[in-house]
Amino acid sequence: GLKIAAMITSTLLCIIALIGLVNGLLTWWGRYLNINDPPLTLELIVGYICYPIAFLLGVSRDGDLLKVGKLIGTKLVTVRSRFPHTTIFSSNQLQNEFVAYDALQHHAEYKDLSDRSRLIVTYALCGFANIGSLGNQIGVLSQIAPGRADDVSRVAFSAMVTGAISTFTSATVAGLLITNEKQYFSTPT
Repeated sequence: GLKIAAMITSTLLCIIALIGLVNGLLTWWGRYLNINDPPLTLELIVGYICYPIAFLLGVSRDGDLLKVGKLIGTKLVTVRSRFPHTTIFSSNQLQNEFVAYDALQHHAEYKDLSDRSRLIVTYALCGFANIGSLGNQIGVLSQIAPGRADDVSRVAFSAMVTGAISTFTSATVAGLLITNEKQYFSTPT
């Protein structure tokens, strides 16, 4: 158990460092190219890549597509975010779908999402199809079955893509079946 826990910790640390490096280089390059608002990050790039996914999920076209694409990109790629509400994470921490849910609830950019888009993205964000989980899957399964490490590494990415497609399918079905979205959202008091 300790060996597996150490593998999970080291894998997450390596993935966090790699994505932090990529975000730092992209932000630096974006400043050089005068791309400052919003800053050029992996989240923004994957958000634009996920723009068609948001369209296919049935998200409202009234300015919600890029916002939902960015949230899906945040879920798929572990990104930097501040957690002002919690004492556990005191500095910049790297998480996954929890960052996307936190942004959906607390960031001003997402306050004007339509109820339908909010419902669809809530379903689309659940699940563990992200790069951090991919690293954990490879690390843990390689420790459990060392002789099958090559097989695990070969199918891990397709398992992540399949998991993402599964949650996107659930979001699409929810968008098709639920017609009164307001009943599922309570207004904060």
